[in-house]
Amino acid sequence: MGKNSSQRVSPFLSASYAAVAFLLEVGLLFAAALAAIAFIPWPTIPAILVVVVPLLILWSIFFSPKAVIKLRLRTRLLLVHIIYLIGAYVLWLSVDHSFYDQSQIWAIGMLALTGISAILVIATGGYVVPHDRTKQPPKQVPSRARAGVPKGRRAAR
Repeated sequence: MGKNSSQRVSPFLSASYAAVAFLLEVGLLFAAALAAIAFIPWPTIPAILVVVVPLLILWSIFFSPKAVIKLRLRTRLLLVHIIYLIGAYVLWLSVDHSFYDQSQIWAIGMLALTGISAILVIATGGYVVPHDRTKQPPKQVPSRARAGVPKGRRAAR
């Protein structure tokens, strides 16, 4: 019913964090697209592409669960939540700048979801976040005891 032997948090908390993280990532893309429409004086599609595509590339390289460049868990979580806060602020500014008939509920919602995400991470000690926690074995240092063994082309003879 709750945790199995390999899990440190309940599946409900893991699923709720995954849902909140997905909503925040989509909200971040929405905020970037809306800011591009509001602040870049280009046609809509090129303005959105100029902002969103580099954001997607940075996210996939550094912050996705299958990132190419792995950051430490604490560093990644801190940077991700700072980016979420910046996204909420950008959403607030872009709605305030260009869309006078819209309310600020989207920015407030993104700010609330960022707080919920931070609370889930802090309450579970980070175990709610999917991250590779296996200890990497130390790299083998070449043994100097085998100094008498031939190396290179001589070893092949």
